[in-house]
Amino acid sequence: MQSNNLSSNVLSSLLSRYAQTMPSANQMPMPPQQPDPLAQLRDIHVPEEVNIWPLDWGWWVLIAVVLSVLFGLYKAITAHIRHNKARKQALALVESISEKQNNWPVALNSILKRTAMSYYPTQQVAALYGKQWQAFLTSSLKSSDKELEGGLAKLVSNIYQATPNPSDFETCKGAVKNWLSKAKLPKDKHTSDSLVDEKVTEAHHA
Repeated sequence: MQSNNLSSNVLSSLLSRYAQTMPSANQMPMPPQQPDPLAQLRDIHVPEEVNIWPLDWGWWVLIAVVLSVLFGLYKAITAHIRHNKARKQALALVESISEKQNNWPVALNSILKRTAMSYYPTQQVAALYGKQWQAFLTSSLKSSDKELEGGLAKLVSNIYQATPNPSDFETCKGAVKNWLSKAKLPKDKHTSDSLVDEKVTEAHHA
């Protein structure tokens, strides 16, 4: 009995000592913390906005060239439209002429005369008639066209007939339209004085 009590006391004493020597849960060493891999990443740097102003001198040169080209095209197009305005108006008037009109040769010739006076000196062109007028029309063509020249000759001939030949209407009308489309009309009316004089001289020799 006493021996059992003695053994129990010894065992209790040993356990108490062992418990004292064991560190508490709060005193247990913590395992070393691993470094956070995300903490090593650097922030993303957004590139600064590119400011296009002020422009570099090269851009100014390019802008000046483009504007010059556009201005040149505008001038060329407007000059072309202005130069061909009288020609287009004449072509529209030709379509209104009918063979039922008794004076269709005079009407067709009047369109030619007014168109020519829009590009050549008015007084000099207005004074042309007959062979001189026919020679002027022929010499104003860009290239020789026998069929067109023949149609113009028929037109001039019918002008001086008491009764125009109805069978010549389509030929004369076509000749007027072709002349309006193919004639080499000067762009500067003031520089065409000598051209008219030359044409009149050629007509006199013819």
